[in-house]
Amino acid sequence: MGDGNFTATYIIAPVLVAAIGLAIAAGFGWIGDLFKDEKPPLYVSGTRSPLAAVTTVPVTPPSAAPSPPATATPAAGAPSPVPSAGQAEAEKQGIQYQQEYLCPWRAWVVDKPPSAFASLPVGKDNQPDPALINEHTTADPGITHLVIDVQPADSRPMLVKELHVKILKRSPAPAAATSTLVGLQSGDCGEGPASLEAAADLDGTADFATVRVTEGDPLPQELVGGRTLHIDLRVRTRACDCVWVPEIVWGQDGEVHTTEFRIDGKDFHTAATTGLQRRAWKMNPDTMAWSQATFDESILK
Repeated sequence: MGDGNFTATYIIAPVLVAAIGLAIAAGFGWIGDLFKDEKPPLYVSGTRSPLAAVTTVPVTPPSAAPSPPATATPAAGAPSPVPSAGQAEAEKQGIQYQQEYLCPWRAWVVDKPPSAFASLPVGKDNQPDPALINEHTTADPGITHLVIDVQPADSRPMLVKELHVKILKRSPAPAAATSTLVGLQSGDCGEGPASLEAAADLDGTADFATVRVTEGDPLPQELVGGRTLHIDLRVRTRACDCVWVPEIVWGQDGEVHTTEFRIDGKDFHTAATTGLQRRAWKMNPDTMAWSQATFDESILK
């Protein structure tokens, strides 16, 4: 024991002497930094965007009494549409302007047969019945819509080189006898944001899907001064039941890294809808009553 302790002291002592010498020369603040967790060089955050149908509502002057139809009620806090001077003049000539709203749907490919949805699949709280619709029984229907924000941890230049989709599991498309496309629309409509758009297609046999920018500057893009890269990504399939994650390839200080993106640590799951029976319900926001409806195919485009 004595020899072991002596040996350890013999090795450590010169290190401490050197550290003290450096501290005197450069200040002691750097010593604490040695014991701090290193900051991640890249922050990636984001959200799922709802699938949404576009609904048009006649634009009325502020003095007009009628309100928009119940199925297209603007979301709480959304500004009421007010016509411009040009619009007001057009109204005098009998031309009626239309205001567009996005009406979000909650929709899933559920691995339950159509017979499981003979009645409304929601509880008294107007939320999906967890016995039928939960994270283990559902996939996004044909398309997953994400908004991803990529930002450097500091002001050093960073190059976002690529964005691609890594496919973790590929299965055949769901069968009509065992799966159902289910949609719920609560009537909570509002105006949507505009942003850079990108898309990827999961179909094929490869383990990765290429992401292409459909609107905005293509990659690579340099982020300078802590600028955030905002990516509006739609990932589609017409022929598979796929589990996947986006991967961001980026470079800084001459090194290249890859960062995967998940929400709450969960992979993304998208399944084809071809041939599946549709079941849909809409809620009247005034009466809170649900009624069976036609599934709006536009949300899958």
